[in-house]
Amino acid sequence: MKQHKVRFFVILGIAGLLIVAILSVVLISWRTPLSFGLRQPSFAANATLPFEAYTTSSSPTSSAPVDSGQAVCGRSGTTYILAIGEDYRGSGGDYLYGLSDVIRIVRVDFSASSVSVLAIPRDLWVHIPELADQNIDYGKINQAYFFGTPAMGHYKGSGGGAGLLADTLYYNFGIFPDHYVDVSMNAFAKIVDSVGGIDVTLTEPVDGNATVDGETQHLGYYAAGTYHFDGATALKFARIRYGYTELKRIDDQTIIIKALYDKITSSGANIDVLGIADTFLKDSTVLTDLSPANISDLYCLSKHINTADIKLLTLPSDSFSAQTVFSTIQNNYVFAYVPDTAKVTQFIKEFMDGALP
Repeated sequence: MKQHKVRFFVILGIAGLLIVAILSVVLISWRTPLSFGLRQPSFAANATLPFEAYTTSSSPTSSAPVDSGQAVCGRSGTTYILAIGEDYRGSGGDYLYGLSDVIRIVRVDFSASSVSVLAIPRDLWVHIPELADQNIDYGKINQAYFFGTPAMGHYKGSGGGAGLLADTLYYNFGIFPDHYVDVSMNAFAKIVDSVGGIDVTLTEPVDGNATVDGETQHLGYYAAGTYHFDGATALKFARIRYGYTELKRIDDQTIIIKALYDKITSSGANIDVLGIADTFLKDSTVLTDLSPANISDLYCLSKHINTADIKLLTLPSDSFSAQTVFSTIQNNYVFAYVPDTAKVTQFIKEFMDGALP
């Protein structure tokens, strides 16, 4: 009888240990980043960073003061996410090459239940750090992503293209994101299709068939009105730029982003957002260093925020100027937005502090 009792408690103990081990693995997986995370840059001690002349600290800043509002979803404080839309559409993997044609910094404040999104023009002229040995110094900010991609093999830091883009943002303007989400053109179209398309209302016509320097885009003409876009059409619309400025394209892309957010958060849409996200993340359709726990928290927060309450911001028009500059990367003169570093740095600081209206 005693032997049976001893055997029972041994089995019970082993079962308990197995349960604890399984729960530990699940918990660790739940909080493990889904891809290589960003690593805060440690530039050479004698390096002079452009933004330092306008700030009092040279340490990477990725956390704004916590709002005194009541936290939701079991979280508090502020998180910054670098959202990237990259343009590679070739074979062999969406994220091997590519330029970051869409760059957004998303400020998520769990304490105040608020979200602000700052658009960074892809043509912003910046210093691209850490690549002096490759004879790469200044370029457009979307090229920072390109030189960080795995196929280029130049960047030794973590996070690939997103990592070098994050380092570049910090080097020039003093903001370093906590996480990134990287979406290719192919992935974007799949996401829109997975939610059944999106409804878009245009207050003015947008012509995607314009011809510039003898080249026509053939992306469609959209009169003012309401449309239902599938993934391919949404992607075409978001790519329209001939005949317009980069700032106009940012506005058009924002229309698409808002429509997608409305669809995902609509109570009547009955969309399995977490299930769709799980599918796309498992097969690397989307790259991110968010963990499943992070994604769950963000989805929870989205239920507490209306689209109208999301602040959509762009850099002030007087914080950069359109110029023709010589690019040593391309060995030619190119169009670029040359920033007033003081004004851009100040605006980004106010964005981080949650002080912008």
